[in-house]
Amino acid sequence: MKIVTSNARMRALINKALAKEGEQLLKKASSNIRSKVKEVVRRAIATCPEMQELSSGTLKFDFGLTEDPSIAIANSVANSTRVSVSKITSRGGSFRGGVKITVQPSTFSNLLSLSVAEQAIESGGSIPWLRWLLTAGDAIIIGDFGVDYEMGTGRTGGATMKSSEKPFKVNSLYSGDEQDNFVTRALDPVLKEISSIVRKELS
Repeated sequence: MKIVTSNARMRALINKALAKEGEQLLKKASSNIRSKVKEVVRRAIATCPEMQELSSGTLKFDFGLTEDPSIAIANSVANSTRVSVSKITSRGGSFRGGVKITVQPSTFSNLLSLSVAEQAIESGGSIPWLRWLLTAGDAIIIGDFGVDYEMGTGRTGGATMKSSEKPFKVNSLYSGDEQDNFVTRALDPVLKEISSIVRKELS
């Protein structure tokens, strides 16, 4: 028997077959990857310092929150997880394409549309506290008033706004902007864990 196909052609055929097989494997694994990554994201957000403070700490009093928003926020970020598989191609002995994981739209639309994203106030209307936390950074938000912490005061039972404590801005320990906020800070430490999930699902 005589093989008439050149070595280069043979390599190209093998790589093409490997690319097709790899793409099928990724598509098959994408559902499990998303499910496991979602739980990692949910845990990371739910346990970050900002969520603890919103539940029962300084941020709860600063924003005058009357309900705990942490579970809704963690679920919303986790549910935004997307796993997409792009076509794998082979060219020149190398492969292109693969799996892409995205979490949390940069517009924050999923978070800012939550019912807990704003806090109703006694005088009417509401305050967009979650937008402030995510995007205001250390900018002064209210110039004439600030937070006075005193148990038994205000709608939270722990603080009220007074002119003597002006101005008001998001606590610098927890403030954020479009590039650096509680979501990015919570997810950064778990990126290796997410990468490990992908490798295990594809092994």
